[in-house]
Amino acid sequence: MKKIMLDAGHYANYNQSTVIPEYWESRRMWLLCELLQEELTDYGFAVFKTREDVESDLPVYERGKLASGCDLFISLHSNACDTESVNRVDVYAAYDNLNNSHELGLLLAKSVAELMGVSGGYVKTRKSDNAEDEYYGVLRGARRVGCPLFYIIEHSFHTNEKATRWLLDDANLKKLAKLEAAVIATYYGIKPKLVKGDVNMNGELDSEDILLIKRAYFGTFLLTAEQKELADMDNNGEIDSFDYILAKRKYFSN
Repeated sequence: MKKIMLDAGHYANYNQSTVIPEYWESRRMWLLCELLQEELTDYGFAVFKTREDVESDLPVYERGKLASGCDLFISLHSNACDTESVNRVDVYAAYDNLNNSHELGLLLAKSVAELMGVSGGYVKTRKSDNAEDEYYGVLRGARRVGCPLFYIIEHSFHTNEKATRWLLDDANLKKLAKLEAAVIATYYGIKPKLVKGDVNMNGELDSEDILLIKRAYFGTFLLTAEQKELADMDNNGEIDSFDYILAKRKYFSN
């Protein structure tokens, strides 16, 4: 069983957005951390958090060191800068590409950027100015205890209004958690979860799935064997009007 340590970047009320005052990086990333823990656990990972509640603090280096014995360490953040137009996803990975860390880092960066609709996703590194080591304390701590893969994910910039509004939506954080868990699971060779009704197989039941089930029922869309199994909501071996009704109810209850 792979072990993963998740770190919500800050505690209490920390890093308030300059464009939307309701946004606090600490609060939103804590919620994302909890959602991601749930999703990863569903895939069969053993998942831990560096802190048990959002009000608690722990020095960054010590948080990184908690990754001892883990296969993966991820610190969750949103970034900030002086230019409001900046809107991208940066994933900080090992400065020396330790254990080919940039591979998973780039997968996460590009996937999150696409979901958030930002300009791009990039892997970045930052080495300490005075040593052959990581600049960021959490990454330095994780490296020091032998964790093979360690990252900081900057979910765009909370100084950008569009990105901040996106991150303030709980439904979007749920989508982020599902996506990041699926990327990590795929990287480790674990087949992504299939959700009943998810005919387009994007990891969730959405409005497109409802339309596809309706079209399949009327015979205007041909399902693959796997799609048919997903569309058959009542498991009676056929795609009928009741499957459409059940899928629609499930979609609107989410």
